[in-house]
Amino acid sequence: MSKQFIEVTDKWISLITVFYYVEGALYELIEDYGCVDPKVRLEGSSSTPVVEYCCEEITEEPDELISIEEGKENNVITSYRYCDDACKEGEGLYSLLNKIVNQTLVKSIELLTPYTYLTSQSGVEYLLIVLNNGKGYLIEGEENKVAVPISRALFSLHTHPNNCLLSPHDVRALSNTLMFRGIGGGVVSRDCYMILVRSGPFTEEDLIDLIKFRNSLRKMRVDDLNDYLRKGFVGANLRIYTNYLHIY
Repeated sequence: MSKQFIEVTDKWISLITVFYYVEGALYELIEDYGCVDPKVRLEGSSSTPVVEYCCEEITEEPDELISIEEGKENNVITSYRYCDDACKEGEGLYSLLNKIVNQTLVKSIELLTPYTYLTSQSGVEYLLIVLNNGKGYLIEGEENKVAVPISRALFSLHTHPNNCLLSPHDVRALSNTLMFRGIGGGVVSRDCYMILVRSGPFTEEDLIDLIKFRNSLRKMRVDDLNDYLRKGFVGANLRIYTNYLHIY
């Protein structure tokens, strides 16, 4: 019997990909054009918006931004332009990320919840993944296993049969997603969820803290794990979104 492989189309999936290209473009503006305090505004269709950007100060306006040109090639961005109004009416990059993350968390858990019941009965895991080409997919895996692609993944959420603690392998896959400027990933089950999402840039210090978090999971250091839950963060920029209050 063939496994399920379903394309998922929704506004929140498009917004994750738009953010990926916009973030890359704002890094270009800061590093190559001396942009100070960039702001961005998305106009038009949420699936293929027009990106307006502005800087409080800039040495010169670029003819093109490589990252957003990629977004246009993948048909997730219609066009882009420098616009002074974006400085007044736009928002900072990570304020935009926070709004996208909030939608992503609600919608992705809602979408996978019916599959958590299938996983609890059969052990077969299901993966929801968003790629940097703007596509979202729901993929049926195997018993107690589903593979997250190393590259091109911007967000992933998969089902577990009994609990929502990330495995060391899950954290390793997540670290690859974050290093490729993805926004996060995690696990959902019938009664729980645990998702790690960015609230800012993923730094080298965040990676070191994520490795420590993985080691705590691997060795089941319960006190350390509960300390992470209490703080609500792994490192400075990786937020823990979960309904676990305490791990016993």
